[in-house]
Amino acid sequence: MTVTLGGRAFTLRPLTLGQLRTILPAFVRAANLADAESIDAAIDILAAALSRDAPEMTRDALLGTEILPAELIAAVDAVARLSGLVASEGSPSGEEKAGS
Repeated sequence: MTVTLGGRAFTLRPLTLGQLRTILPAFVRAANLADAESIDAAIDILAAALSRDAPEMTRDALLGTEILPAELIAAVDAVARLSGLVASEGSPSGEEKAGS
């Protein structure tokens, strides 16, 4: 999946289990991007997600990038969907248990 941040396209991959384990609390803090803590959490999530394919996009690099709030929200949402934290559009929900 590709996202645009500050006019530049980046490829996102699902977080590894190690990354997910470390960054999971940031998803809770980034819930609505209403304050500085939420934005910091979103930046932590993106830095982790970009670290494999764009290691130059560190937390500090992201802080210095002109990113629109809508881009930030879309990128964090993409990471959450890719990592299985939220259902992707069109994915089955409420699957019945085997034997029901």
